[in-house]
Amino acid sequence: MGITEKEGLVLSGKNGRYTVEADGGVYICRSGTRVRKNDGKILAGDRVIFRDNGDGNGFIVGMCERKNSLIRPPVANIDLLAMVVATKDPAPYLYNIDLLTVIAEKNGIECAVIISKSDLTDSAEILEVYRKTPFRTIVTSSESGIGIDEARELLKNKICVLCGASGVGKSTLLNSLYPELMLETGELSEKIARGKNTTRTTELFPMQNGTYLADTPGFTAVNTELYCAIGHKELHNLFPEFAQYEHECRYADCTHTKETECGIAEAVKRGDISKSRHDSYIKLYDELKGIDRYK
Repeated sequence: MGITEKEGLVLSGKNGRYTVEADGGVYICRSGTRVRKNDGKILAGDRVIFRDNGDGNGFIVGMCERKNSLIRPPVANIDLLAMVVATKDPAPYLYNIDLLTVIAEKNGIECAVIISKSDLTDSAEILEVYRKTPFRTIVTSSESGIGIDEARELLKNKICVLCGASGVGKSTLLNSLYPELMLETGELSEKIARGKNTTRTTELFPMQNGTYLADTPGFTAVNTELYCAIGHKELHNLFPEFAQYEHECRYADCTHTKETECGIAEAVKRGDISKSRHDSYIKLYDELKGIDRYK
């Protein structure tokens, strides 16, 4: 029987060996130096062309074009970046959520906000902030089951990265979404979070309905320089709710930070844009401007 070539999805890679899913099976593949040199590092989420040796092993001979990738976590072809934020315990820090939405927008990744622990206190304040954006926002409670079906449908048939601060209830939420995971709540899961950043290897876990979950080691620490080169002058384009109000600005080069007759500032005053989001914009604008100054 001759060697055939197949296209598959990389689930993980370590020490030059890649686990590749194809045709309902899993193959352990190696890759030639030429592929990695020409196409770059092979990441979880990459689609690759490999030679099937017929014994469960294979050899990667090429990579398909990526639609996006992140440096941290190192994963490619992400369909959805979902930020999990709790109503309390811990208190929500929306600036980090907004920074992650900027990273998603920069990379052309759909993003969503999943509010957890809605049984503990009212989620209306967080909901009000993100319902003024194009981002899908879902209120959930693992305790009562609210929003679980909606969240599962959101993740369906997608490569998903779920991120959130420690204690937001991500493991509990994932257990409600996919009981087969059986994650240990209150501890770092052996499957999804691989203990105190001891590894930078990202792995995709196949779930039901064509969903793939990426583990996210160390993804709660946010650093824009590590993630992607965002210029301060392009930042307004990464807050998509600004677009419909920018024509109201008096100045064509308005930075939307402190100018008079700014359409964005007026929209904030009217309540059309969340003040919290605009505050995050100004903070990040100042940070990025400082970075750009020294480039």
